[in-house]
Amino acid sequence: MLPKIHAAFGAAALLIIATFWTATITTITTIVIGDKYLISMTKNGIAWGLLALIPMLILTGFSGNRLGQNMRGGLIGAKQKRMKFIAFNGLIFLVPSALILLPLAMQGQGGALYWTIQTLELLAGAANITLLGLNMRDGLRLSRRRVLTA
Repeated sequence: MLPKIHAAFGAAALLIIATFWTATITTITTIVIGDKYLISMTKNGIAWGLLALIPMLILTGFSGNRLGQNMRGGLIGAKQKRMKFIAFNGLIFLVPSALILLPLAMQGQGGALYWTIQTLELLAGAANITLLGLNMRDGLRLSRRRVLTA
């Protein structure tokens, strides 16, 4: 049961991050048509979405630690290293970026500060999407091994 719960939490977290990233890219294209309201609403949705994302990542981490508590090295070791980077990236770059970009977008400010932070957020988000995808791939490999050896 725990492997399925862990997979659901991980998939939900990946989906939320991918949604944030896609929404940001989509709203950047609206700058061409000048829809500042849409940009503000997207940034507001992302900030509120953190209330769903953060618990999903915490629950994924806890359930993953529980699943891998008796395993070392190999795929588990790679997943653990990636999760440390994912957590660091989220706490240091992604959450602060989302919270800083929201008021800037609400005020209609699209200057150098906004675009620097936005670029950082997109790069950090792309890194986390990639790393979470790799962890999902390795998790599927580990679950296949568990089924084959059971």
